[in-house]
Amino acid sequence: MNPRILLIVAICAAAAVSAYFFTSRDVGRSTASSERSAESGVGSDSNPDPSAIAWRAEESPDKPKASAAKAGEVDWNLLSTLDPSKAHARLTAETTARFLAKHGETPANLIAVFEGTSGRRWLERALELFPNSPNVLMKAIDATPGGPAKGGEKFDPDPERLALIERFKAADPNNPVPWIYAAKELFKAGATPGAVAEIRAALERPAFYIFANERMDAAQRLYADLGLGTTEATVLATFGLTLPHVSAAQQTSRMLMEWQKSATESGDAAAADEALRLTYNLGRTFATPEASRLLVGQLVGISMEKRALEALPADSQPGWLKVDREQRLAEIEEEKQLAKEVTANSERIMKSRDGQLLSEMIRRVRNDSRSAALEWVKSQRK
Repeated sequence: MNPRILLIVAICAAAAVSAYFFTSRDVGRSTASSERSAESGVGSDSNPDPSAIAWRAEESPDKPKASAAKAGEVDWNLLSTLDPSKAHARLTAETTARFLAKHGETPANLIAVFEGTSGRRWLERALELFPNSPNVLMKAIDATPGGPAKGGEKFDPDPERLALIERFKAADPNNPVPWIYAAKELFKAGATPGAVAEIRAALERPAFYIFANERMDAAQRLYADLGLGTTEATVLATFGLTLPHVSAAQQTSRMLMEWQKSATESGDAAAADEALRLTYNLGRTFATPEASRLLVGQLVGISMEKRALEALPADSQPGWLKVDREQRLAEIEEEKQLAKEVTANSERIMKSRDGQLLSEMIRRVRNDSRSAALEWVKSQRK
């Protein structure tokens, strides 16, 4: 599938909407409530001394530049590129300080500023104020590259990155995401038993959460303060959502399958079966709404399922597989076809340059039920 089309559909199908072909609801989670409590802004208990921030310029006379489009109109020139950097270019020391003074130094707001400016100090500020915030720790892991092994050398995981992963685990113990990160690091280091143990632990944790709503809402506030219209701010906030957990899960599933191949070749049937089970169940983890926040997440999930199912021996029905193998493979093909249909209809809406239609689509995917929103998208065939 064309990557450009994937990005277009990410805009249309993301935001608050979940995976269109899965109907399960978000599971309850304890850390989400504590994270949202931090969203109360400057002056909250976790940030008692906002006056100590010397670089804040609350009374700056600078005003954000107006949008290129007239009031009430969609700036199609801005949306045509789907490039948040054009909006980020408006971020200055003054506009950044004003944004934080107005909306508060919350985890999500500081992350939005960090992503918009690439200024490391904003991430460090977030870690200083919210050292146990899963949202901040997830971004810090993403921003701490694990250096690849030099030619012929064994991969050595970055100690800082590993420490951040362990802090993420402690801060959000029911969330499988940090265990997926840990598994990837251990697989890359050649520590297969440890990596497998991390995947098993991940699959025991039901509260998959990546703080997508908090992060998109913060980015939308930032873009609105920079002068973008509601539609442009919403679209770019959704488009700009980073999903490093998707890459981590995909890499982990590939290394699981490499383990499966090695175990098969060595005659270790139990290990080969375990590798397939873990790969399949990891794919099913992405069936939850939060895990499949964007279309790319949904497709990665079913690709992992398919990889495991196709590697099973013909007519095999292991005890861990609760569905008929051939039936599930057929369902996956139907889901992929549905993705193409939604892609095509979403692209038509984007190309229509109908601001009201685009706004209605965004409203529906954010506020309506998943099935109702996507049925509406499919019905628009201009």
